[in-house]
Amino acid sequence: KAPGRPACIPRVRPGRAPSAAQRAVQPPAAAMCSPKDRNGAADNTFTTTLTVFMEGTANPMDEITTQIALFSKLCVGKSLPADGSAAMQPSGGHYKLSFAGCGVSHGLRGTLFATGLREQCKVVRRYVEGFLDAGGTVKINFVGLSRGGIGGLYLAQELKDMDRTQVELNLLLFDPVPGNFIWMARYIDLGSVMNANMAMDVSDCAILARAVVLYPYEPLPSIAVHAPLIATFPTTCEVDTDVILGCHQGALWLRRNPDTCLSFARIRDFLTKCGSELAPSRGAAMDLDVPAEQLLAMLDKELLQQLPSTRIAHAAQPGTNIVRHPSGVYLNRSHEKLAKDLGQAARARPQNGSPYYMLDLAVA
Repeated sequence: KAPGRPACIPRVRPGRAPSAAQRAVQPPAAAMCSPKDRNGAADNTFTTTLTVFMEGTANPMDEITTQIALFSKLCVGKSLPADGSAAMQPSGGHYKLSFAGCGVSHGLRGTLFATGLREQCKVVRRYVEGFLDAGGTVKINFVGLSRGGIGGLYLAQELKDMDRTQVELNLLLFDPVPGNFIWMARYIDLGSVMNANMAMDVSDCAILARAVVLYPYEPLPSIAVHAPLIATFPTTCEVDTDVILGCHQGALWLRRNPDTCLSFARIRDFLTKCGSELAPSRGAAMDLDVPAEQLLAMLDKELLQQLPSTRIAHAAQPGTNIVRHPSGVYLNRSHEKLAKDLGQAARARPQNGSPYYMLDLAVA
């Protein structure tokens, strides 16, 4: 019997469909992560927590240039080598796995074509299989920026054949950018060989329990090829999509601003609610980890700014955009939740068709 696993549930090898007898005793999908667990209580049904970080294309991991590398340093757990060379680890406890941007690890091909992302996902799979072979169960908490966010979608595809009673996957995708022109992905890529089309759909990944997807609203010029991807997730997955402040990875810089402090809070809350452990904030993290009341005041002030804009995106539904409206009742969903968590009464929805959120997704 694997540690922490009910004796009545036979173990199923990853990639192998359970037998009729095994299916008969497996708990339903809801038992994998109860509503209480998903709302913040740590889930103790998994013996191993593996936290995975993937940086943006040109960003190193050994030098902290964005909050992705910062959280990698703050994350508590035994560090596993990114080349997959570690011997099989004993099951149980906390581990972390951190990948530099694919442009750093795979040079020009990584920069132009995101070469290396699938290779990194296979490294994650090897470690997960090692934990399972040691008799454990695994919760994977993933945080990725830009092309690293696309890596999270590829990871869901890589692990989709695994048994949901043994493996759970939680994703935080920060501005997932495939690096393709929208017109090429939509009209030219008939074979679906571009990252935008290959990563678009992860709806068949049954182990995907939670996905937090954050899109900074500020647009970049089309020539920068930074249109983000709006993916399709399983209907059983708890999806939290929000449009936030800032411009791409600028929202993850290490200076104290409303955009960077909001990003820090969202990543911190995702990791802790999913069961990853973080060391106390120090250094740059102390500047970003502001009290909730201070963050709310920052967002309230930002709501007063009239800076309408539109950012186009790759999406299954053409015309889906990331927008900043001239006004809103709340800045975004994060603002609404923070206000309610601090005891503020819910604000009334407008009756004249005005937007409820200043920052939101909209279909043209």
